[in-house]
Amino acid sequence: MVAGLSNKSSNLSAVSLCRHCGQTQHLPKTPAGFCLKCVRCDAVLHTHASRGIQRTVAYSVAALILFIPANTLPILSITKMGYKSQSTILGGVKELWGHGTPGIAILVLLCSIVIPLAKISGLLLLCTSWKTRSPKKNSRLLNFIELIGKWSMLDVFLVAIFVALVKLGTIATINPEPGIVAFAAVVVLTMIASANFDPRLLWTQENNQT
Repeated sequence: MVAGLSNKSSNLSAVSLCRHCGQTQHLPKTPAGFCLKCVRCDAVLHTHASRGIQRTVAYSVAALILFIPANTLPILSITKMGYKSQSTILGGVKELWGHGTPGIAILVLLCSIVIPLAKISGLLLLCTSWKTRSPKKNSRLLNFIELIGKWSMLDVFLVAIFVALVKLGTIATINPEPGIVAFAAVVVLTMIASANFDPRLLWTQENNQT
């Protein structure tokens, strides 16, 4: 159902900016099943998802659980001249370092292990402290999460693997292993968790206290 909104509504709980006309207006507490409309252009105002925090926590915990097999299980197996070997992410980092490419090794370590773990930890911290921690501090943390999230991409990791495989020669058979599936799931789950977190929640408590 749609409820109207006036500039002098009572029991105000938040401030919203209309995405259509830019009108700033106070939002009263909205009962379940209702939505609010802009006083200027009559467009439906979007408020934060009521279960956004729970979803972010759920996806982040799932990503944290899968982070373990993603780094302990082999990501690929290589069969060359009758010999088969398997490699984990850390094993690939060591191979890259040993083959004289420390820069790529560090890049893979950051993008595949350090950054995903930092992003998951940051999201869980936001979900547990958005009511008690300073909104400005949490906002800076969210900006940092979005910044490092741009580096936790599969393409950087796959290019590094490709560079390592080129060093093996042309007579080799390469097969994906369960670790690569777990790693891809970690990346996807952290992206979904980040998308479900509404940054407007960080300022809700401050608006309620003023």
